[in-house]
Amino acid sequence: MSRLDAQILIATSFIVGIADVRGDGRPDYWYHAHVLYGDSVIPARVPVSGGAVTLQGTGFAPSLEVAVGSANVGLLATNSSQILVAAPAQGDGAQTVTITDPVSGAFSIMTDVLTYGAASTDKIVLLQGLNPSTPVGTQATYPVTAQVLAADGITPVSGATVGWTTTNAATLSACGGTTFCSMISDQNGIASTWVTPAAVGNAIITATLAPGVYNPPQSVSASLTATSTLSDIGVTTPYLWIAQGASLSVPLTARVVSLGSPQSGVTVNFFIDQGAGSLSASSALTNSNGYASVTLTLPNFTTSAQLSACVGFANNPCQTIYVNAVATASLNLRAVAGGEQVVTGTVFQPLTVRVTDSSTPPNPVLGAGVLFQSTVARPAGNGLTSGAGDPAGTPVILSTSQSTVQSDANGLASTVPSLGAFSGVLEIEIQVSAGTSAVLQEEVESFPVP
Repeated sequence: MSRLDAQILIATSFIVGIADVRGDGRPDYWYHAHVLYGDSVIPARVPVSGGAVTLQGTGFAPSLEVAVGSANVGLLATNSSQILVAAPAQGDGAQTVTITDPVSGAFSIMTDVLTYGAASTDKIVLLQGLNPSTPVGTQATYPVTAQVLAADGITPVSGATVGWTTTNAATLSACGGTTFCSMISDQNGIASTWVTPAAVGNAIITATLAPGVYNPPQSVSASLTATSTLSDIGVTTPYLWIAQGASLSVPLTARVVSLGSPQSGVTVNFFIDQGAGSLSASSALTNSNGYASVTLTLPNFTTSAQLSACVGFANNPCQTIYVNAVATASLNLRAVAGGEQVVTGTVFQPLTVRVTDSSTPPNPVLGAGVLFQSTVARPAGNGLTSGAGDPAGTPVILSTSQSTVQSDANGLASTVPSLGAFSGVLEIEIQVSAGTSAVLQEEVESFPVP
């Protein structure tokens, strides 16, 4: 058996000729040739957590072996021109995909064909970073929010690593109350964190794209000015956006500090200044961490409201809480996590979406009814995709179901895709809707354990 290896550096057509040693192509012999060629990967980018990709090429068979970077991966489905694999988790940057025939020793290497997370040409932009002066020890009014975008400045990049750091000892909610950590951008390229200052003065909050991978690194920063007096109060949710028509109960939490230190046993009074609703209590005592909470109940919420949380019998200082009504026609849906997942077996990660209003930047909406409509189907063939993400042929519908989930204070609503009693190569089409016009389409797939 003879083998010819070729290095292909440009996109063009190639002709391979086979001849015997005499060079005249003797007609009394049959020649059998097998071409193994990997051409491309769809999609060309996956999150750093990995994901399903389809290798396109020629001469594929179930006996081949595939490696992404240095990690060997199992083949989920194969035909002569496509291989579906689950790319494993990797760090940000380009990875090489290698296809090998263990019998003949033939191989095809696609150099840097698959990008994980952030590419070298991606950008990070600051969507929200301005905040009013904030008392030390209380949470800033608005989160710091960054977005990862492709080189075109428009396309969101999901699954990219964003490193958060702060100065002046300010702490970050995304980091569990510490001063630095990394997180992964969601399906809209968003990374966000709340900030709590720990010392008087200015703190710089920096979001760095794929820290330590590219030089120079892409980063954006926001600043926060912290103040401190003998008596300060802050609230964890100074602004709430609630879907019109929602009936729900909302916890309202305030924190009392003195020169940045939490104060226990202090009375905090809560008032409804404007609008309807009822409070579980008119006042509450702070705990050992300085927090005091009551519950606001809103039946069939339709009109915006305003409340106050005030310290002590003198009701000074105070913090205002704004509760804004969002019309159902203004609701938008944004994918957050769990879309396009491919699993082996039957256990899926939650599919999570965020409900927002139509503001720029958008605000999360609480209390919106999110409808998840799921259709379990058996795809035509072995589940390989045709390149656009839809299986070739007509799938066989096995079951349908639906459920409604109310969005939380972060605008999040989730469902866990379920195959029910079915098994094998299956897909679930999930339509997500909220309000009068917000609709998302998501798809997840299941393959038997190899």
